[in-house]
Amino acid sequence: MQKRAYRVANSELPVNISGETGTGKELLARYVHGISHRNKGPFVTVDCGILSSEMSRSELFGHVRGAFTGASETRTGLVESARGGTLFLDEVGELPANLQLQLLRLVQEQEFRRVGEASMRRSNVRLITATHCNLRKKVRKGTFREDLYYRLNVVPLHLPPLRKRLSDLPLLVTHFCQDMKGYTRAFSPEVIQRMSRYAWPGNVRELQHEVARLMVMSEGKIIRVSDLRPRIRGSKAEVDVFDLPFKEARQMANSRFMREYLHRALQRTKGNVTQAAQQCGIGRQYFQLRMSEYGLKSASYKQK
Repeated sequence: MQKRAYRVANSELPVNISGETGTGKELLARYVHGISHRNKGPFVTVDCGILSSEMSRSELFGHVRGAFTGASETRTGLVESARGGTLFLDEVGELPANLQLQLLRLVQEQEFRRVGEASMRRSNVRLITATHCNLRKKVRKGTFREDLYYRLNVVPLHLPPLRKRLSDLPLLVTHFCQDMKGYTRAFSPEVIQRMSRYAWPGNVRELQHEVARLMVMSEGKIIRVSDLRPRIRGSKAEVDVFDLPFKEARQMANSRFMREYLHRALQRTKGNVTQAAQQCGIGRQYFQLRMSEYGLKSASYKQK
């Protein structure tokens, strides 16, 4: 993965990074930007999941004074703010249909138009996108433009979950430690070894939070095995993290993990929702709401 990212860094080709929630897609995007010839320019992140209105078009492309009610002054959009650098579109699969056409023009023609402006403007950005969803499926469903998909997916990079690339863990720990300004603790080899045996259901994001906690809360200059959370300290690659209380699991997990968490609880109780909820440490009604959210039915687990 690192080799492919390095090879594409100094090109102007669009890069699309896919992977589960929390796998470190933005970290990879920042790495590509950091080793590219654009590294002295800005790295601007756009959360496409919140771009859902006409005002969001203004946020992305800017507007001129008087373009709409409340536009009392001309505003520069995020595309212009990223000029000379990299524009990172996170969760691009959530981009509203009305903005997909605008983005297509930006990719194809390297130009855009501010809201309320007649003339086009030239752009000068490197585009990197990321998504946790399957864009091909969205294309087939008609919720994502096929022409835009092929324009964005020129260089696809798939980022596996942390549990499938635990060899990256020491490097990630070092990186997150460097982010903790004012703290100079070191991780003992035994700690790194224990952490490398843990499944990390919350992916890189969970690791980042754990490193931050250890750096702040541990005593002494060396972080020891005893400083680790019990689930990490005593874990093996095959440890059943699905036995955690629901509140703890929810804090660190992505939606795929949560569905599997509820699924296993129902398996253990053969579809008895009351018992499953008790084992998870939550109320029956709340457990049923989460079942409905993930499409689980108790009847599927009852013995025949």
